[in-house]
Amino acid sequence: MHTDSGLSFEKRLIETLKAQPKGSALLQPFYNDPEIFDLDMERIHMRRWLCAGHASQASAPGAWFRFDVAGESLLIVRGTDHVLRALVNVCRHRGSRVCYEESGQSRRLVCPYHAWAYDLEGHLASARKSQDLDASELSLAQVHCRVVEGLVFVCFAENPPEFDHVDATLKQSLGRFGWGSARVAKKARYSVSANWKLATENYQECYHCRPAHPEFSQGHATEKPEEETVHLRRDARQRALDHGIEISEVYRWPGGGEQGFEGVACSNDALYEGCVTGSRDGSPLAPLMGDFSDYCGGFMTYADVGPASFFLAYPDHGVMYLFLPRGVQQTDMEIIWLVDEKAEEGVDYDPEELGWLWDVTSIADKRIIEQNQFGVNSRYYKPGPYTPMESTTQEFTEWYLEQLKP
Repeated sequence: MHTDSGLSFEKRLIETLKAQPKGSALLQPFYNDPEIFDLDMERIHMRRWLCAGHASQASAPGAWFRFDVAGESLLIVRGTDHVLRALVNVCRHRGSRVCYEESGQSRRLVCPYHAWAYDLEGHLASARKSQDLDASELSLAQVHCRVVEGLVFVCFAENPPEFDHVDATLKQSLGRFGWGSARVAKKARYSVSANWKLATENYQECYHCRPAHPEFSQGHATEKPEEETVHLRRDARQRALDHGIEISEVYRWPGGGEQGFEGVACSNDALYEGCVTGSRDGSPLAPLMGDFSDYCGGFMTYADVGPASFFLAYPDHGVMYLFLPRGVQQTDMEIIWLVDEKAEEGVDYDPEELGWLWDVTSIADKRIIEQNQFGVNSRYYKPGPYTPMESTTQEFTEWYLEQLKP
């Protein structure tokens, strides 16, 4: 698509939105235009609820971990009152980052630049060799923070989307797997040279699973169209329902902009016969979680919140998939594996085996997503039509285009 470089960004955006073919992948500028990327950050990532991690990463007062996204940095801190807060990692003196490391345990948060110190609730506690400061006006900024079933969500918007139905949906799904009392067993980060939308679009469809992920496909019915595994999936969903995992009305893609509600989706799916969890050979990896007493014949539960936070629950472990934009063609995929809080590494589970499936899958995803970006950047790129197995990805891109309209 050719555009007049002399046009303002708003006019170029309107032209591009008008030119976008219906039912097809996005046009090239949505994947490589720096100004559109900036708009993505402002309209989407700064306005939606984003999962920052798991509460067990800051389980005791003084524990904290850093969450960076869209050019902003937060400190998820457990206060002396045991409450988790999302403090902006920007010193109120001259703007330095207060914490450089990715995580820590501190009695105070001390900026390394000039040693201004903040308590665990973000209040200014001391400013070295300074007098006549009004400390009440110099607390670290905070953004909204909610914790549901151990998942820590943050939102930068002054008026965030309504979250209650997300809370209810995750409690009646992931809550049954004991995620609220789980702990992090393993973390990994995969840096992908591609736009964040190519990464999240890829996660939302399994049309690519059979050619790209033979390891995943040998155990998960998700790799086939629904109509090819009707009975298998029906039986698995009934077993999930029998275990109390009720999927009520959910909203995958929200409406109403900043004042609306947050999008959430939840579903149960089947594992093939002989597989009880997501492992190398389908055999158990760790102690059962939540109130599971057996594997219920093999099923898993998917949950998505907003455009960048995805979750997969097996009876013996959980997987958190977070997509973190770093630049117009740079995205981090962060994966966090959860196990029961009492599970002991080296005794109850092997972290390498626990992470094997989603490690090999993520390495393959990194490769295909980067090759996708390479092709999208070509002068010959022209978006093609979505297939039935890409319906969720199509729903996402249609929602995304609505968010960008002036």
